[in-house]
Amino acid sequence: MEQKALQHLLATVMQMRREAEDDATTEDVISVSETVSVAVSIYETVRNTLEYDEEHLLRRNATRRILKRRLGDSDSKQLATKLIRELIWARYLPNYKIPNSMIQTVADVFEKYKMLFAGLTENTKEDQDQYEWLLDVLSTEIEYLIGPPCIDEALASYAYQVLRTRTKWQTKMVEEADHDLQLYIAVHRAVLKSNEATLRYRIFTLYYPKWRTAGVGDAVVREVAMNFRKVYTSVEAELKHPSGDAVFRFVRRHAVVFRLTADVAQDNPEAFQSAIQSSDTKAIDKAITAAAKARYGTFRSKLVRTVFRAAFFLLLTKSILAFLVEYPYEVFVLQATNYLPLTVNILFPPFLLALIGLSVRIPEKKNTADILDELHAFLGMGEETTFVFKQKNQRAFGVLWWIFHTLYAVAFFGVTALIVSFLRQFGFNSLSTGFFIFFLSLVAYFGIRIRNTRRELLLIENHRGFFLILGDILFLPIVRVGRWISMRAPRVNIFLFFFDFIIEAPFKALVEIIENWLAFLREKREEI
Repeated sequence: MEQKALQHLLATVMQMRREAEDDATTEDVISVSETVSVAVSIYETVRNTLEYDEEHLLRRNATRRILKRRLGDSDSKQLATKLIRELIWARYLPNYKIPNSMIQTVADVFEKYKMLFAGLTENTKEDQDQYEWLLDVLSTEIEYLIGPPCIDEALASYAYQVLRTRTKWQTKMVEEADHDLQLYIAVHRAVLKSNEATLRYRIFTLYYPKWRTAGVGDAVVREVAMNFRKVYTSVEAELKHPSGDAVFRFVRRHAVVFRLTADVAQDNPEAFQSAIQSSDTKAIDKAITAAAKARYGTFRSKLVRTVFRAAFFLLLTKSILAFLVEYPYEVFVLQATNYLPLTVNILFPPFLLALIGLSVRIPEKKNTADILDELHAFLGMGEETTFVFKQKNQRAFGVLWWIFHTLYAVAFFGVTALIVSFLRQFGFNSLSTGFFIFFLSLVAYFGIRIRNTRRELLLIENHRGFFLILGDILFLPIVRVGRWISMRAPRVNIFLFFFDFIIEAPFKALVEIIENWLAFLREKREEI
């Protein structure tokens, strides 16, 4: 099954290449004004800098935003037309390439979902959650329709088959009946970097394979509509399985091997297939090593962009708070201004975030060697390997539990007291001290999250030395506080809210008027 799945991946890459070469269409195509497209694409670029998401998810995210804004349109064909034109405006789809028939195809999908949306009649939180869930599933189906991820699906199938045959489950936390589905979900999360919206659609279509090709009058549509709440509950239960994160971390340790396999396959599928068939390990190793170096370089570039973007917005947010809260507090309450705490509170958080993020290192030589060893095993050219998934039930263990948590609390309060005492020496008041500790915990947490992105490339296990363990003892409680704050703080990005609800609707309406005006002028010129 493994070799069959790998051959399917290579065949899919070759097929997609042939289709790309024969991309010419004789159908009528959809076109939009290039002038308008420039304006909208600039808007989308600016907006997307505020949204920390994978690039391959941006079009689906944009589709969801458009649908949420326009779903009130009763005419499915009109809604499909507006959706596709907006995606072309923003250059998520190519101009003069999408056939007009795509409008009817997308409209048919909208008709299929109408029955599901119509069932949400009560204005309750449960109905609102299910409405958002349906938007996720619908936008993902549209994404799969206009840009079928054939190579990604073939890669996921290959990774799933390899891990399924080599994984031994030594845990009671995941029932045997759930092994395959939880592994499948973890593969999508770790190898394809699928988000929750994509996973909801994939699990849903596993339950109902006929849904993808179903029409509005088909029996499967009526069945889903009648049992929608049960379907929703079942999908969410699998998506939020208690062991889901543990299985994801287990798969993530091997994800880089599959990504590099896909990189080499897409670069030259014929040569890769020939090397596999002839067991030419030198050719395979050379190609994989080159792909790994390219991945390392891309990671470093992306890391620098992420760190500087995060530091910039942190600097912006902290500056606003300083001049709206800290400075007025000192002027009107304390009636004395100390510029040192203000300056430190503005500059220190982004500096610390940059320091944590930009100090990331990858042991490239050792990591690449381990990747090659594992890949040889997957291809049947090296020593066979199996993986063991273990997860124990986390139970309280009596007196030791209280001792460990007491020490944990003592470490947190002790470190906090030292920080407060140190800041007092430099004239920090209660408010500026509180802001410093608040942002310190958030920056420590987000800095660790940024550093952990390197795990996407690491196959080897990290060995923690004495100083790292000491750092865990001293600062892990502060990092945990930052995590607690980030998870319980309002999940509304004020900048995204401003773009999505204040700017986007009137901006897109104005763009539509301008495009219609340009079309009117073009028509009058042609009459002359």
